[in-house]
Amino acid sequence: MGLAIGVILVWLAVFTQAQNQFLEVDFFDVGQGDSIFIEAPNGNQVLIDGGPGNIILEKLGEELPFHDRSIDLIILTHPEADHINGLIEVLKNYKVGRVLYTGVVRDTSAYREWTELISEKNIPLTIAQAGQVIYLSPQIKLYVLWPFRDLSGQSLKNNNNASVVVQLVYGQAEFLFTGDIEKETEKDLASSGIDLASDVLKVLHHGSKTSTTQEFLSKVNPKVAVICAGEKNPYGHPHQSVLERLKDIRVYGTYKDGDVEILSDGQSLLVRTSK
Repeated sequence: MGLAIGVILVWLAVFTQAQNQFLEVDFFDVGQGDSIFIEAPNGNQVLIDGGPGNIILEKLGEELPFHDRSIDLIILTHPEADHINGLIEVLKNYKVGRVLYTGVVRDTSAYREWTELISEKNIPLTIAQAGQVIYLSPQIKLYVLWPFRDLSGQSLKNNNNASVVVQLVYGQAEFLFTGDIEKETEKDLASSGIDLASDVLKVLHHGSKTSTTQEFLSKVNPKVAVICAGEKNPYGHPHQSVLERLKDIRVYGTYKDGDVEILSDGQSLLVRTSK
C-alpha cells in the first residue's frame, strides 16, 4: 500500500489485547444507510457510520458480548442523516474511545446533538485528512485517503464529496470504504497516484448513478463489492447502470442479503450473509 501524499498523522491505538485469527468486517443491514463494524483479531473495534436510526443498537447488541459497552473508534464519513443519526444513539449508549470525522458543519439538529455529545463526554476527536494512519494492530492499518485537505468548520453544498474514505489493510487483504463520494471525488482519487487496489469495495453512495464510475472501478479492481441500501428504498438504489458495471464482480447487498459479514486471515476472504 503506497500513499502518494505524505503521512500527516500516525495514531497508534493501544487497546486490550485478545487473541483471534480473523479480521471481521460487518456491513450491517440498517435500512437506507451505511453502518460498518470492524473487529481486529486483537479485539480492537471500529464503527464506520451508524445508519439512519437506532437499529444500530440492535445490531451491536447482536454482535458484541452483553458486557462489552465500548467501541474504540467511531468514524463518521459525513454528517447526513443516513450516516450520523445512528451514531448519536451509539454515543449515548457506548463508551467511545475516539471519533474521527471531517469537522464539516451541517445546520441540523442531529449535527448539533452529535457535537454536543462529543463535547459532553469529552471524547478525543481527530479531524480526518489524507495521510493519516491508524494502527488497529501491528499487522492491521486503516489509511485515510480522503479528504485531501482540512475541512473542519466548513459548510459545503455537497457533503457527499467530503466523505471520509479509508482503506483497511491486513496482510494481502484490502477493504475500501468510500462513504457517499461521487464521480468528481472518484476522479480526484483515481488520478492522485494513490494505490486504490482493494479486494473488497463498499460501493459508493448506496449504488447511486452519481457514483462508481468505470474509471474508479478499474483502479480498485475489487473481487467483492457490497452495496449498503434499504430494501425497496425510494431512491431506486442500486441503480441498474451501477449493477451493470459491477457484473463481473461478486456483489452483495444489505437490501437483499441482510447483514454481510466478511472474515479474513490476511490472505483469503470468507463471506457470510444473514439471509
